[in-house]
Amino acid sequence: MNVDEIFDVTSFHIDREPHIVLDTTVCVGCDQRGCTNSCPARCYTWSEEDQKMTFVYDGCLECGTCYVVCRQDAFTRWSYPRGGFGVSFRMT
Repeated sequence: MNVDEIFDVTSFHIDREPHIVLDTTVCVGCDQRGCTNSCPARCYTWSEEDQKMTFVYDGCLECGTCYVVCRQDAFTRWSYPRGGFGVSFRMT
C-alpha cells in the first residue's frame, strides 16, 4: 500500500476532550515553527497575517513529531487519546 491508500482507510474516533493542548501565544515568539512543516497530518497552520497558530487535534496521527520539534515548550498537555479514541489504522 502507498501512503495515499493508507490514509484512505484510516479512521478517527474524535474525543470531545483534546489530547493535545497548545498555548498558541507561545508560538508567536517562535521563528522556526517546525510543527507546521513536520506534522504529517497538517494539524498546525500559521497565519502570517494574523500572527496566529491554529491547531486542530481531530486529524492527529499521534506520531509525536510536533512535541519533539517544538523548541518553545508550547504544549500545556501532550498525551495519547483516551482508550477508544484517536486514530485507527487499517493496513489491509
